[in-house]
Amino acid sequence: MRSWIPYALKQNLQVLDIDHVQECSIPPSVFSCASLVDASLGYSVKSVHNIKVINLPFLKRLSLKGTHINQDFVDKLFCGCPVLECLNLERCRRDFSTLNSQNLKYLNARTWSPCGGTDKRMALINTSNLLSFCDSICPYLCGQKLLLKMPSLTSASICMAKCHHWHHYKSNILIGLSNVQILQLSGVRIKEFLEADLSHCPEFANAKDLSVDGLCLSCHFYILASFLNHFPNLENLSLYYRGCSCEVRVPVKKSLKIVPFEGMQLKTVEVKFSKSDKYFPRVVKNMQDCTKNSRAQINMTGRLCY
Repeated sequence: MRSWIPYALKQNLQVLDIDHVQECSIPPSVFSCASLVDASLGYSVKSVHNIKVINLPFLKRLSLKGTHINQDFVDKLFCGCPVLECLNLERCRRDFSTLNSQNLKYLNARTWSPCGGTDKRMALINTSNLLSFCDSICPYLCGQKLLLKMPSLTSASICMAKCHHWHHYKSNILIGLSNVQILQLSGVRIKEFLEADLSHCPEFANAKDLSVDGLCLSCHFYILASFLNHFPNLENLSLYYRGCSCEVRVPVKKSLKIVPFEGMQLKTVEVKFSKSDKYFPRVVKNMQDCTKNSRAQINMTGRLCY
């Protein structure tokens, strides 16, 4: 592998795809191969500290896995890759606070960062032409200071990662996503995230499709119902009910009133659930109460969605 990569770089290659699960160190010269257009480096880049120069004038797509990324590398990357359009960061450790790019269109940052107070967190994503954004976020440390400036964004997928500071959830993430047409929200702490952000939740006037996965539709449907009324033009709603795992179940008699969804554009509601869940009849009633003012077609698929 070590001898093959330098040889390949000398051939003015345009596509480099290293699919290697074991650790292998690539030479820093990869980041100065001017002919590269598409680079998928797998787990071959563990550290970026030895990369002094990045000169990839034609690179449009870059994928990294398991890399510790710092601010210096991010600055060099967007300076040395003027036409970079797609950036995939999988299971990477983020140690940078800002990301600025006028050309980036697709950002997949399903990365890993430890939930600790000493690490830097992505505080500003300034990408005026970004179309698609996918991220795993610690709502306390990432979300609290995260500022999204993405006026062209049309699609976003946010996973609310498990966080030790769940009782302090507070963010401004939704404000930065208010222009999207397609929104996907998931994660084990989505309830706490929505509860904290509903008070300053923007209107998603352009949103046509919404997907929610991770919220208990038996105990906490009232949160979803309130959230839906920020989507006046919603057409398609997808919900994933994985059964009730709430530590404290909400008694039926004490359930908060479901606010009916007033969006008249709603066409379809798809609910995926487990047949074996004994609380599902309550989910059905919640859905009926929520959509009673619309003419939406409700499709319930009884299958495991794990």
